[in-house]
Amino acid sequence: MRQNIVLSLGINMLFLLTTLLGITGLMGAVLSDVGGTILVTLNAMRLLSSR
Repeated sequence: MRQNIVLSLGINMLFLLTTLLGITGLMGAVLSDVGGTILVTLNAMRLLSSR
């Protein structure tokens, strides 16, 4: 669970910073958020199945 929180916050912080600096566009930040959500969901499903 802690791994999911760190992963999600890390991805969002990285793309927030790069978007504010003009390195990536807003669409990249949105796509990274969606991708991060998918990764966190898949990781949670993996953790649930290992119980």
